[in-house]
Amino acid sequence: MKILEDKVIGNFPISASYYCEMALRVNALKGELDNEIALLEAQLMNIEAELVGQDMPSSKAKTLARSKIDYKKLLELKSKEKRVEQFIMLAKKRATINEY
Repeated sequence: MKILEDKVIGNFPISASYYCEMALRVNALKGELDNEIALLEAQLMNIEAELVGQDMPSSKAKTLARSKIDYKKLLELKSKEKRVEQFIMLAKKRATINEY
C-alpha cells in the first residue's frame, strides 16, 4: 500500500494491470483483518448470550457486552475493512477503464 500511496502522492502514472495486481495483493492480506473482526464479534455475541441467559433484557445485554470488549477497536477494524473493500472495488473498476 505504501508504494501505491507514494505513486498517487507523486502523481506517477499507474497502469490498469498494476491496479489489478494491487487489488489481488490487498485481498490476500485481508484475511488477518477478517479474523480479528470475527474474534471480537464472537466475543461480543458470547457475552450477550451469557447476559441474556441471566434473564437480562437483550438491549441491556447488548450495551453491557459492548463495554466488556474493546468495542472501539471493533469499530476501527470494521472501518478499515470498508476502506479495503472500497479500494479493491475501485482498483478492479480502474483496471477496466480504457485510456487513450
